[in-house]
Amino acid sequence: MRPPERWPLHPAPAETESLSSWLRRIAASYSMYSYELLEHGLGQRELRDADLDLNAPPHLLDELAKRTGLDQHRVSAMTMSGWVPWLFDSLTPAPDAYETYVHQFSLLLSPGRRNVYAPPKWVPWLSKSGIARGCPDCLESGSTLLLFWQVPVMASCTVHRRRLETYEGHPADYIMWTAPAYDQRALPDSLSIMDGRTWQAITTGSVDLPRHPVHAGVWFRLLRTLLDELSTAQGRYGRQLEDVRRIWEHCGHPFRAGLYSWQPFETLHWAVQQQLLEAAAVAMELIESGSLTALGTSAYLLRPEPNIQVSDGTPPGTRTAIAVVQGKPTLDELGKRTRDALDVCIAAAREDPVVAKQLFEFARYGCRSEESGRAVQDTFAELQIPLDFLSQTEDELPFA
Repeated sequence: MRPPERWPLHPAPAETESLSSWLRRIAASYSMYSYELLEHGLGQRELRDADLDLNAPPHLLDELAKRTGLDQHRVSAMTMSGWVPWLFDSLTPAPDAYETYVHQFSLLLSPGRRNVYAPPKWVPWLSKSGIARGCPDCLESGSTLLLFWQVPVMASCTVHRRRLETYEGHPADYIMWTAPAYDQRALPDSLSIMDGRTWQAITTGSVDLPRHPVHAGVWFRLLRTLLDELSTAQGRYGRQLEDVRRIWEHCGHPFRAGLYSWQPFETLHWAVQQQLLEAAAVAMELIESGSLTALGTSAYLLRPEPNIQVSDGTPPGTRTAIAVVQGKPTLDELGKRTRDALDVCIAAAREDPVVAKQLFEFARYGCRSEESGRAVQDTFAELQIPLDFLSQTEDELPFA
């Protein structure tokens, strides 16, 4: 007898549920195990849960879409391969994968400050530790396992506002939580906000940042960049060393999460990964509040729009006439006008490349040496004016 095209029972997948979890729940509808459903219902053998969730065979995904009436893209999104190129550039390791993914942006440190590594067989976010993570409150009400619990991109559950904890066992049959005491600490607001943005990237495809929304792919790379900046070698921080130390002191963890030598984030123990995620959340909070100087070219995304003064409509000539009638301005008044005008120019230069280049040309007027030209560029970095706005101008400099 030919099996039916459509399965009569197939519970809808939960949001971001993993493929292995969904198949387990479908099989339970027929009082079967998932491996029995795969073998007898789909003709697939020897497929582990890890294989299903990482990169399930395309023909299996097609068959599942046909049997359940689900859109093929929705089925694919239950696997890691379905998140290429948003979360991953590729699931196939490449020699330059780390540089391409982690050094595309910069937030805390200026471009070029970090060492460029090439860890072998590296894929972003994928950890080989095999540690199972989950939200106790979520699993108390069901056995649904989320795909993104398998990657260390979040440290908390945004629904129940509690930390993800490690466990052993099979949620459908038995489970033993193994989280140590330090995982029971209260969830910091900064971490909750950062994980909320990550969840927004996962579920909506974009993230609302203080400056403007960014694509989910940009957010994942910005976050991975910041994690790399916080674990880079101490000697690479330069004048920002004290700022970085302040981040770690603020979150109460050892400097660089206690790392003595650099390691890719993905190879670290979950306890260390949590500390780095907390430090990243604190860094973002301090950058947004203006309490931390960030010299990266993408740091402006985490800062709110500047409050640029808008003209009241009075013609410039009228203002001059009023000033003359009221008397000759004092040196203090002239100095204040100059500073106010400069503040407006700086605020505009942080947003507009054209203004940034014009201000840069004005500031470097009279520079005749490489040292003085570099000093102007350093000043622009300290003023949080993106240096990539000056790329065309810098190419024209004899000392660039």
